[in-house]
Amino acid sequence: MIIWIDAQLSPAIAAFINRNFADIEAKSVRSLGLREAKDLEIFIMAKAENAIIMSKDADFLNLLETFGFPPQIIWITCGNTSNANMCGILQRTLKQALQIIIAGEPMVEISDNIN
Repeated sequence: MIIWIDAQLSPAIAAFINRNFADIEAKSVRSLGLREAKDLEIFIMAKAENAIIMSKDADFLNLLETFGFPPQIIWITCGNTSNANMCGILQRTLKQALQIIIAGEPMVEISDNIN
């Protein structure tokens, strides 16, 4: 499973996921050369690469509504927080979020709790 970490989240989140979730290959959009790319470009490229997008940006939800999925979206809604806190939230919630994604849901929201 491939997850692209959008520019609004630290690339350190990708490194954390790679260290802690063996079945996931996480990449920051910065490492993909897409840091300055428009959301639509990232969306289209993620679709072509069968990648899931993790983002705080609600624009990806609008793209999902307009174009459908794939890609699937993990929408982060916990607001501004430290990388350490974000990693803690993901440690508690990402496994369940991915089960929802695998079940075929186009989007899952992660805050301090999964919705």
